[in-house]
Amino acid sequence: MSEKKETDLTPPEDSKDRVGDILRKERITRRITVETIAKDLKLNVKYIKALEASEYEALPADPYVRVYLRSLAKYLTLDPEDILKKFYMERGMSFEKTQTSKIVVSMKDKEEVKSPMLLIAVVMIIIFGGFAFFAQKQGWLSSTQFIVSPSDSSLVQSKIDSLNDSLLDDSLFSGAPVQPADSQVAVTNDTLTDTTLAMKMKFEIIGDSVWVQVFSDGKSWKNVVQKNQSREFYARDSFNVHVGNNPSVKFSFNGKPMRINGNGVVAFKIDKSGKPVIWSLPHWNLVFKDRI
Repeated sequence: MSEKKETDLTPPEDSKDRVGDILRKERITRRITVETIAKDLKLNVKYIKALEASEYEALPADPYVRVYLRSLAKYLTLDPEDILKKFYMERGMSFEKTQTSKIVVSMKDKEEVKSPMLLIAVVMIIIFGGFAFFAQKQGWLSSTQFIVSPSDSSLVQSKIDSLNDSLLDDSLFSGAPVQPADSQVAVTNDTLTDTTLAMKMKFEIIGDSVWVQVFSDGKSWKNVVQKNQSREFYARDSFNVHVGNNPSVKFSFNGKPMRINGNGVVAFKIDKSGKPVIWSLPHWNLVFKDRI
């Protein structure tokens, strides 16, 4: 007496197999787990197993069973119509009748659920439009209520400026010159007159080309750096760095490897402590908005 196992690679063919047996054998032949099918088709593992075991009482409502059978049949390159016909014959039901019933129920549900919502939405739009028109004629609505006066604008700008000052812990960026960001800038070493006491940061591009911007003590440099190219920077106070594809960049600080976490666009600051601090992108854009 042989025993059915999930690991059978060549299950025997049997014309009297039930739909569940057919699905199960085809899945095992293809060496696919139930969990894999459930994940790929976004179906419930419990119901797939119930279909394979022909446990009809554990199945959901008939329309859902149809979706499951069609999806599984297509996934296993079986004929969905044949699988459905065989399934309903096993249960003593008419395939054509069930199909017609499903369509009628679906259309009825659609009319009962969606039509009132659509009607309510149209009525609300008409009412709101009419009220807005009447209010405009009566002078109840005025666009001047939403205009910001020059004094208010100045107050908002001063608050933003003060916020920038509080976010930036040094004053090196206020009047520092900005280096042109032309693609003709050579990727060579940046040096100070005296680098004895300066910090050194180096990056090397190990993947695709990367857009990089570096503030070294307030001096801005930005460019697209190609694969296998490197760049060294020196500063006495801090570096602020913005890279467009962090996984493609290899950093070092004072000769030691430095790991910067994050995928995609990343911005960070590093000072004499040697500990990089990640900037949030809105924070970075707010502080460096005029220099990016």
